[in-house]
Amino acid sequence: MRALAVFALLASCGAAAQGSPDAFEITQRFAASGALQTALTRIAQLQPATAAAPRWGDWEQLRCELMYRLSRHQELAQRVAALPASVAEKTARTCLLQGARAAVAVAQGATARDFLARLIWRQEPAADELRQARLLVIESYLAEHKPQDAYALMLRYQQDFKPVDRDTAARFVEALLAAGMEKEAVNWLSQLDDASPLKLQLRLKTSLIAPEAAIAQARAALARTGNGAAWWVVLQHAATLQKDRTLLVEALENLLQLAGDKPPERLAALVAELWQSYAAAAQDAANQNQLLVGDDAKWADYASRRAAASPAVARAFFAYLAQQSKFSDTRRNAQLQLAFSLQQGKLGLTAIRLFSDAARFPVAQLDPQARYLLGSMALENNQPLTAARYWQGLATPPTLDPDEWRIRLAQALVRAGAADPGAAVLRALAAGSKALPAGIMQRAVASVQELQDAGHAKTADELYRALLPLADAPLRREILFGRGRIAEANNDFQRAADYLLEAALLIDSRATDALAVDARLAAAANLGRAGLKDDARAQLNWLRKNVKDPEKLELIRRELQKLGAASARRQPGGNHSAR
Repeated sequence: MRALAVFALLASCGAAAQGSPDAFEITQRFAASGALQTALTRIAQLQPATAAAPRWGDWEQLRCELMYRLSRHQELAQRVAALPASVAEKTARTCLLQGARAAVAVAQGATARDFLARLIWRQEPAADELRQARLLVIESYLAEHKPQDAYALMLRYQQDFKPVDRDTAARFVEALLAAGMEKEAVNWLSQLDDASPLKLQLRLKTSLIAPEAAIAQARAALARTGNGAAWWVVLQHAATLQKDRTLLVEALENLLQLAGDKPPERLAALVAELWQSYAAAAQDAANQNQLLVGDDAKWADYASRRAAASPAVARAFFAYLAQQSKFSDTRRNAQLQLAFSLQQGKLGLTAIRLFSDAARFPVAQLDPQARYLLGSMALENNQPLTAARYWQGLATPPTLDPDEWRIRLAQALVRAGAADPGAAVLRALAAGSKALPAGIMQRAVASVQELQDAGHAKTADELYRALLPLADAPLRREILFGRGRIAEANNDFQRAADYLLEAALLIDSRATDALAVDARLAAAANLGRAGLKDDARAQLNWLRKNVKDPEKLELIRRELQKLGAASARRQPGGNHSAR
């Protein structure tokens, strides 16, 4: 014991000598760990109130960086605009740069340039800061859709910062190509990576390579590297040059699938372009095969026959019929076939985005099986709210068992935050069965646990009670544990202890699996709160003998200490401790 005391004293002295991290350094560590929002909250609480206070500038720099990383662009721009003139140069430079980035992100080019002018002309930026500032001026004009102004500054930047690095050259080319200024982009052709899709795209747009060769290279790259949006952009442009509407459909489908976090307006434009390309490709193929407009049966038959050999052509026909057919049955069947073909082609996000326009495709007017497929694809892509929108009100699909359908619907609704509809489906699931398959029961209990975690304790307790008679022993333990935690939260400690102890002892009192240990430990804590100290101590002593985990043993020791302290307080002059 003495050796331990000496070691602890030495350790504390060492810590004092090295100096413990202060509040600012701890906040920096929060940010470095990825807890950005928590770090920003700490700044709001701990930063000195006035700019003249010590270390105010350090806090402000960190605040500006975190606000930009959290995409609080408008708020950051306003804060930087109000930055005190007396602030330290280092703080001013950091915040002006971050403020300019934020202003560019929300297309406030003039505001960004105002910040950058203050940085360049009033501060003394380091060489790298000056380079970043000059690039941000270019980005500010691009954000305002002024590519000619941006291009003039690109040329000036190239003169002042020779040689332009490869990433910067690629950004210039990308921006100029997006603006239709491929001739100007040639200035940086030689600086692009020879194997990059951007260089291939620029060569294609400036007729330095034939469309057929560009298509071959892009296809080979996709086969080698998997899906990549930049290669599909090359194929999109090659298809446009060749007037190959089938290839254009294929490229747009994949670009929509890979659109990621594109802004809503960009997604909407891609969706509209794909619908137009579907219609043009279908009409081309119909003309080539002498199919008359209005002969929907022959169009549908042709599409079905082409589905395996040319899925993009088939989807073009189905897309056309899904909107243009005069017959509701034909429209609905085409919707189903289009959704199914996209699912088969691993283009689930494309399908979801194509059918997302409620004005074009009201959910109630969609084919029921198409709704089921779209909901399934939405869940596969972690979009429970979309899945719930398609599935709610839908009858059991013909390919599914009713209980399997109910649990899928309940899971989607609960994950989407639709607690009441989700709970209603779970009630129907429990009420309609004397027994449920083990897999369905596990998913039902998991959904109830999600409701409990989301704060719907009363509903969760009701559903646990309904599911309990249907559960086998392992699931009964989980249900009892959940009910125990709900009773504990309601300060009903004796009832909580009853549920928790039953969960711990249900299968085998000698079991030391995680749930049994956690349940018995929680039961002991609730027994102690309920005043049943001896019962609580008995559980803790059993745990102390049977548990090996050091962390759990420490918890057990603390609970026993609490019981001992409580006994001492209850008996005047007593010095009784649990041993």
